[in-house]
Amino acid sequence: MYEAESKLAAQALNAGYSADDIIKNLDLDFAPASITAVVGANGAGKSALLKALARKIKVSGGAVLLDGVSISSLSKAEVEGAIGFLGTIPATRNNETVYDLVSRSAMLANQISRVSPRLKTQIDEILTRTGLESLKKKKIGELSSGWRQVAVIAAALVKDPQVLLLDEPTSSLDYSHQLQVINLLSSLKRERKMTIITVIHDLNLAARFADWVVVLKEGKVISQGTPKEVITPTTLADGFNILARVIEDPVAKTPVVIPIRQLGD
Repeated sequence: MYEAESKLAAQALNAGYSADDIIKNLDLDFAPASITAVVGANGAGKSALLKALARKIKVSGGAVLLDGVSISSLSKAEVEGAIGFLGTIPATRNNETVYDLVSRSAMLANQISRVSPRLKTQIDEILTRTGLESLKKKKIGELSSGWRQVAVIAAALVKDPQVLLLDEPTSSLDYSHQLQVINLLSSLKRERKMTIITVIHDLNLAARFADWVVVLKEGKVISQGTPKEVITPTTLADGFNILARVIEDPVAKTPVVIPIRQLGD
C-alpha cells in the first residue's frame, strides 16, 4: 500500500446489498491529505465501496478503520462527523436556498435546532471559501449542475469531516464546472489535509488530479498506484475490456487515454 499511516483503511472487506456481496475480501489504505480516484467499468463495485466506507451499506466481513479504529465501534454521529459522504440533492430540496442547505447540515452535525452566532460565522466562511457567498439566497433548483455540486460539497464541509467521499462529482458537468469542482477538491486536500476518495468515470480527469488510482473489477482491486503506474494499456484491457493507446499530456505530463475499440469476450 502507498502510505504506512493510513487515514482510512479497508481490511478484508466484504460488503453489498441484501445477501449479495459486491465488495469481496478487499484491502485498501487511503493516505492522509491525498486524493484517490476509484475507477472501473460499470458494475465493478465503485459506489458500493464508497457506501461501505461510509457505513451506508452492510459489511458482512472484515472492517473499515478510521485512524486504526473500526467504524463499527463508533456511533452514527461520530461516523458522519468524521466521514463526509456526498450523494445527490433530493428533488424535494430544490426550493431550499443554498444557505438553508448548508445551515441545516451544520445544525445536524452539531445536534442543535438553531444557528448560533459562532456557527453562522463558520457557515459564512464555508460559503465564501466555496464561492457560494453571492448565491446563498438562490434556491437549489435554480443552480447550474456545477454549482449544485459545490453546494453539496459545502454542506459536507461545514461538518468539518476528516474524510470526504464523493460519487461521480463531475458527472454530466461541462469542462468549466468540472475544473471548478476539481480545483476545489485539490485546494481542500492542501489546506485542510483532507483525505478525499472519489468515484470517477473520466480517466483523463482522474489522471490530472488524483494522487492515487484504484481500479476495481467485480468488487476486487486489480490495480492501484500513481496515475502513470495504473493507467496503462494492459490495465485498460483488463479492467475496461478496451484496446487503448496511452500517451502523455503535453501540459500536465499525466496519462491520456485514447480508446481504440472494445475487446472481444
